[in-house]
Amino acid sequence: MFKLGKAQESFEVPTSAVGGAAQIGFEEFLDGRVDFAEVTRIVMEGINELIYKEVGAALKASINQLPPANRVAANGFDEAAFDKLVQIAAAYGTPTIYCTEEFAVRMIPKEAWRYTEAMKDELYRTGRLADYKGRRVVILPQGFEDETNERKVIDPGYAWVIPAGADSKPVKIAMEGQTIVDEFNGYDRSREIQVYKKVGVVAMLTNNICAYVDTDLLGDMDTWHLNDGVKGVTSWFGADAAGVEING
Repeated sequence: MFKLGKAQESFEVPTSAVGGAAQIGFEEFLDGRVDFAEVTRIVMEGINELIYKEVGAALKASINQLPPANRVAANGFDEAAFDKLVQIAAAYGTPTIYCTEEFAVRMIPKEAWRYTEAMKDELYRTGRLADYKGRRVVILPQGFEDETNERKVIDPGYAWVIPAGADSKPVKIAMEGQTIVDEFNGYDRSREIQVYKKVGVVAMLTNNICAYVDTDLLGDMDTWHLNDGVKGVTSWFGADAAGVEING
């Protein structure tokens, strides 16, 4: 249970168990073909990636907590609509924009007079801008669901505008107890590691946070859009977008 603010507002975060395990044979260990420390690191990274995926799912599920003025759906990147969201967030503090690389390559001002020589060089080298009209852009690291490298983890259709100095972080991660790590030696002298953790994730969005949904990218977890340029037809507070209701 969390307690927030001077009034000691409390809320519950449901937790569930996550874990992982790995095993190496005795001969693999003797030959040095498998590093047990590396296997342990992979298991721990897998658990952290699962939590990261849950954070993304919690943010998507909580978008209707925002006031209608704080959320926009558009087919592509609509500069005027996005600028309005930035201004709303700026009223509460210096905003930072969080999005994936695929979203960022579209988030480029259309008017060429805005481009300095440094911006042109940055666009040539990276395909995107590190800042959007003076606002810092943080790229959310993308990953893959498995070793096939075919399906992405983070939905590229979302961008979040969050001001600095907010009363609390929009995502709460609760850890119940400690991470349990056990190591076993088998009868055949194999070595096994098992990791167990109880964790819960919940998003609580307030009226100082804004969300932009690019319906052209929304839910596209298999195709990469890194050379699309700038396009978009505005669709303010459009109806159900691939199962995500953003109407007020």
